Amino acid sequence: MEKPQKRKSDRFRRLATAAAFAGLFSYAATLFVTPASNNEIAQTYGASLGMLARLALAVMVGFLSAVLFAGWYSDRRGKLPTILAGCISMALGLSIFGSASNFDLLTFASFLMGLGGGLSESTCMALIADLYHESHRTAMANLSQAAFGVGAVISPLAVGWLLRLGVDFRIGYFGTAFVCAVSAAIAFAALSMRCEIPCVESDVNTRWRDLVGSSLVLMLAFGIMLYVGAEIGQSQWLAVYFRQGLNAKRELAACSLSFMWFGILTGRVAGASASRLVSEITIIRLCLMLSALSQSALLLISSSVWGLVYVFLLGFFLGPVFPTIVSCASGAYPSQSGTVTSIVVAAGALGAAIFPPAIGWAADFVGLKTALWTCMAILLIDAGMFITMRSVCRR
Repeated sequence: MEKPQKRKSDRFRRLATAAAFAGLFSYAATLFVTPASNNEIAQTYGASLGMLARLALAVMVGFLSAVLFAGWYSDRRGKLPTILAGCISMALGLSIFGSASNFDLLTFASFLMGLGGGLSESTCMALIADLYHESHRTAMANLSQAAFGVGAVISPLAVGWLLRLGVDFRIGYFGTAFVCAVSAAIAFAALSMRCEIPCVESDVNTRWRDLVGSSLVLMLAFGIMLYVGAEIGQSQWLAVYFRQGLNAKRELAACSLSFMWFGILTGRVAGASASRLVSEITIIRLCLMLSALSQSALLLISSSVWGLVYVFLLGFFLGPVFPTIVSCASGAYPSQSGTVTSIVVAAGALGAAIFPPAIGWAADFVGLKTALWTCMAILLIDAGMFITMRSVCRR
């Protein structure tokens, strides 16, 4: 009896891992299809940078509306049904965006896309933490976020390819909706095996207050809020910066985001290896400092070719930070991995809700290049905070 049960357990682990990876891939594709299309959205709907900032804000408001509930619910009822609901919400929002006739519908669709991301992203990370423990946890967290990076690379490349072919950019939204539907099917297949065992509700309830008041969780949450604010603050406006600041062609501007996320993807694969050799806190400190330097170089050059080089380097050094911070949090509270991950990721979403729209609004007054220096300042502050922290994460 043990061997059939073990085979079923192994199949479930592989399928659940695939569901987590697919969910992160889908959310990345959903999150970055709009930044890659910003120039076309502005032209089609007559939108200013401030109006485009509304779309970014709507995504993050949707994300924040769902992420804490997702952690609470997934610890009690399971992570796979939460991921399934998130993928369905993203597919619905993308379909509405692709067929919208006015800017208000774009805003509503962006909210649904963010809502789906809030249900799925932190839950996918928590599911990985449940499936893999100890020395494999940080490595798998980086690899799962590498799947996010693949989606973030492919989505802008696909938009650039569509524009080069003269195809309406909105087709990209329908294609991304199909990807989310496939991810939902994978999550449903894993869920149908009925192998996931949620945490005991009484244990979750008694430790909730301690978790919210934990100094470790609060420090990691603040650190990830600054990190995501800088990362999304740059990536949200990257295509516009290349078009307006570096005079790149619109196809290259759309694809510039892929260079950044190819760097992030590469950095996360490297981070998975590095996590076996050095402490998590060392990875975070070093990567934040080097990403601040790369950000500065990007804003000081005037060539779009060199811009691609520094965008890649920026992404490479940013890459390991997010999954490593999340791994620290989920590893500290394994019985509440969904809740603690959702708290930390919600803090990141708060940073994404504050800084990218603020940069867009500021750009209308002081210019985009000047406004983007905010990202470098945030990274330096974040690096300084982690440098002064004790080694709170695993060695």
